[in-house]
Amino acid sequence: MLENILLNARRAAVVACLVTTAACGGATFVLTPDAAVPFAKGEVAAAAGDNGNMEYTVSVEHLGDPAKLQPSATTYVVWVLPKKDDSTLQNMGALKVDSSYNGELTFKAAFKSFDLTVTAEESADATKPTGRDILKTTVSVE
Repeated sequence: MLENILLNARRAAVVACLVTTAACGGATFVLTPDAAVPFAKGEVAAAAGDNGNMEYTVSVEHLGDPAKLQPSATTYVVWVLPKKDDSTLQNMGALKVDSSYNGELTFKAAFKSFDLTVTAEESADATKPTGRDILKTTVSVE
């Protein structure tokens, strides 16, 4: 009997989690790795934020030293190109990768549909990508 109660409680929690995620505009998008980093993997999680904005979290695993991909690179940068006619590529910040080759970056934005790429760059404040896309995906939560 206790097992049935626990099973029903677990089912209710899963359903509540799914409903909450759908109601808040939550979604996850898988990042596709370049052939140069075949073991790298990652995702972009989207959630509703304040004032109609969205909060995006880019999480990666198995992403090594950026200098191995581009000798002058010191960091990974997350770039976003909103799906609007007048949009320009935007640097959303540096993706901090730790000694275990895992990294994360969270940013807020008003746009809900965009292409996202990660590149190896010389500095976190790069104004345009200089290398190839290491990881990429298309995000659309509209």
